[in-house]
Amino acid sequence: MCGICGGIGPSSPKRELLESQLRSIEHRGPDDRGTYLGPNIGLGMCRLAIVEIDNGKQPASDSREVIHLVFNGEIYNYRELIEELASQGIQCARSSESEVIIQLYLRYGLEFISKLNGMFAIALFDSRNQSLHLIRDRMGKKPLWYTVKADSSLIFASEVRAVMLARPDRTLRTEMISEVLQYGFINAPYSTFNEINQVPPATVMSWIDGKITSSKYWEPTFEPKVRISYEDALAETKLRIEKAVERRLISERPLGAFLSGGIDSTVVTAYMCKLMSVKVDTFSIGFTNQNFNEAPFAKEVANYLGTNHHEEILTPNQASIFESIGSILDQPFADSSIIPTYLLSKMAHDKVIVALGGDGGDEVFGGYDRYRYSPLLQSINIFMPAAKMVLDIINKDFFRPSHKIKRAGSQLHRESSLASRYSSVHSLVKFEKLSGLTSSNFFSSARNVEFISEFNKRHDLSSYDKMINSDLKFYLPGDLLVKADIASMANSLELRSPLLDVNVVEWGLQLPWKYKIKGFEAKHILKDVARSLVPAQLIDRPKMGFGIPRAEWLRTGLKEMTIDLLTDQKAMQRGWFNSNEVKRVLNTHMSGEDRDSTLWPLLMLELWARNWLD
Repeated sequence: MCGICGGIGPSSPKRELLESQLRSIEHRGPDDRGTYLGPNIGLGMCRLAIVEIDNGKQPASDSREVIHLVFNGEIYNYRELIEELASQGIQCARSSESEVIIQLYLRYGLEFISKLNGMFAIALFDSRNQSLHLIRDRMGKKPLWYTVKADSSLIFASEVRAVMLARPDRTLRTEMISEVLQYGFINAPYSTFNEINQVPPATVMSWIDGKITSSKYWEPTFEPKVRISYEDALAETKLRIEKAVERRLISERPLGAFLSGGIDSTVVTAYMCKLMSVKVDTFSIGFTNQNFNEAPFAKEVANYLGTNHHEEILTPNQASIFESIGSILDQPFADSSIIPTYLLSKMAHDKVIVALGGDGGDEVFGGYDRYRYSPLLQSINIFMPAAKMVLDIINKDFFRPSHKIKRAGSQLHRESSLASRYSSVHSLVKFEKLSGLTSSNFFSSARNVEFISEFNKRHDLSSYDKMINSDLKFYLPGDLLVKADIASMANSLELRSPLLDVNVVEWGLQLPWKYKIKGFEAKHILKDVARSLVPAQLIDRPKMGFGIPRAEWLRTGLKEMTIDLLTDQKAMQRGWFNSNEVKRVLNTHMSGEDRDSTLWPLLMLELWARNWLD
């Protein structure tokens, strides 16, 4: 695992720029640093050494120094690939991942990518035709950003902050304001700047003679569905997940697991305990607010599995944590669960360098409530206004609604299609309210239109598969995996996701829906996997998200900062938001009616602007 940077062309980075870029991302790799410089080419890396510690130094090259490489990530099947190459008479003298990638490229060309099982962002320079190839893993676990300069030079890096050093002339992409307010994040290929972009997941981008070409090398496949019995499907699911966990146990540094007590992390941890010869270190955090505290559930699972469990119940300085998160985000990001993920990563880093987590289980195995209720709501679309009126009366007269009820109530309105409803489900600020919240010069409908258009492209898929396909291309790489990467790498911790192993993903997507949703039970087959590993009572409980008491924090420890950031002179002069509407939302929230889903993205946008624009 590491941070990478570099570029090609007349303005390729020289040593001073490379060193500055590496210093800006050294949290990604504090163990080692290296550069390669040649005519019109520069490559740099800072390394977090995990496997082949002595032999895995980068930049790497072949024996003739024709190919030069830097890459960020892990190739979990690299040892099998060494054996495949050896069977063809190709020896890997150093037995390192980087050497395997180079030898595969020399043997197969860019077709080698399909052989890799892992998470990776690769930059490969071929001196034979002076080409540079940027390659990102299938799911988008590892980030890869780039810019193209006026002379056609291409500069890349693992984080935007490093690319920014090469683009002092960058300009704000104002469409991102509406994008962050609505969805909470910026997805590929965009950034906050017009001149900086992301290589999308499962993409290879090639630079040759100043010209750039880009192509996808993998797409999620949903059909044909497997036609086997449920018992056989369950057995195969167990096997694939166990193998995925086993592949991710390769490490020469201390290794542990994030354990929330939820289904996904429980399955991963249970297989780790089965496969490892030593006690597994597990980590969980909680908050004193019991509505956001999964720690007791994690402890129950840890006790059953016999792990070496580490737990912290936090009462953090909210303002201090908020400022820390702002400093590690070089792009606006409004998923507040990055805070507990960051705190958990910080805690785990005191004991381990590698951790396994449960990301991907909901997308692959149908775990989100929205997969069930979105099509249902759309099927009774005509009755939505009446249903909303009834719910409002009940909420007003009888009880204070829970977060889930409020979320459900927010969807009791008519939508023109399942695509527009699914966009609404994902929205922090509903699209129809965006224009009132933003200044007229900064309102944009572009990303909402793009979301709906991409959703509708797959005419061949069922409604369920369309939603999962949307999440695999939008929510997972733009939100969840960004959160995981930033929070873990800010603490120099490598986070691995067995449930996003390509063999698990491709299998899970082709399972019949009746194996994933049974009656009112979502993620049915994965729950049965979990029930085979731990007692059912540890599994059969309501789902709890990994979040913070956001609404409460905005009224207490973050109140003063929130009001100052959103209403002071700097915010007014920036002119991104409708100040009267912002004040109205603030007053409503502070009076006790939650508006945190609107205030949080406003706050994160303004915090980002203070850190990176002012």
